[in-house]
Amino acid sequence: MVTVCIVTYNQEKWIRQTLDSILSQQTDYPFEIIIGEDHGTDGTRAICQEYADKYENVTLLPSPTNLGVTANWIQCIQAGSGKYIMTCAGDDWWHNPKKIQLQVDFMEVHPECCICHTDEDEYYENTGVLKKAVKQLNGIVPPEGRIQNMILSGREYMSAVTMCIRRSTFEEHVPADEFARRRFPREDWPTILVLAAYGDIRYIPVSTATYRVGQESITRTSNYEKVILRAQQDMEMTKYLYTLFPEWGPFCDEPYYNYIGYHNALHAAYRNNDYKAAHEFAKQDKTNSWATRFARTKLTFKLFRWIQTKRRRL
Repeated sequence: MVTVCIVTYNQEKWIRQTLDSILSQQTDYPFEIIIGEDHGTDGTRAICQEYADKYENVTLLPSPTNLGVTANWIQCIQAGSGKYIMTCAGDDWWHNPKKIQLQVDFMEVHPECCICHTDEDEYYENTGVLKKAVKQLNGIVPPEGRIQNMILSGREYMSAVTMCIRRSTFEEHVPADEFARRRFPREDWPTILVLAAYGDIRYIPVSTATYRVGQESITRTSNYEKVILRAQQDMEMTKYLYTLFPEWGPFCDEPYYNYIGYHNALHAAYRNNDYKAAHEFAKQDKTNSWATRFARTKLTFKLFRWIQTKRRRL
């Protein structure tokens, strides 16, 4: 009934918790776990092999070379056969043992739905703080229905670890092989964006999964060059997605796409407590955000960093 895709790279510290949480799911039907280990350099692969040897429903796909997150995810999906697709990164986990049952039951009675997603908890690795049901905590009520425009504009975003995707819609409409060939820097956002054109997206107000915040990752890195490169890759990805939907109009290579890399690098400088770098990135960042303005002097930099740390946003 369900293919659970685990994408992992150098996550030996957390992968056991991830796998144990999924194997603990309580369902009325069998489900399979496909692990894509992306040629890491630590002991992640050995741990995954241990689980694949022990459990019949666990399959390990050890990559001979580093594929990148999107190609790794795509190979996991294509290796599975479940009617529904779920995802968990190798450092997150599912705290709700009814996650699969809850979401599949929902999808079975809503055939018009291509994705359903839930609330989530956030665990801050550096401090040990756990924030439960963060959408409800922050008063967020996600929009539902055909919401492609809201996703494209950035007004709506859902966490991949909470999603359940209908495979038939995915296989019919998502150019997965092209996503993999182009080595998209993100697998979830372009997939959601395409699927949102062909079915409804629904939200279940129950927290089912925990997203780990704080460790170095592809989306949260302290390396400034990687941050700026990621923004450039995001721009190229978005250009391609525009070709799939001519009704969006021509893609405009606006300053936002050029400068967002510096904006994200500025936030990385705040995390690194690096005023010199923050001051330089603020000169390039054209978003005119609070982060930009507070980076003009060392005193205001320290103040903004303190505020954001208290709010656990760094």
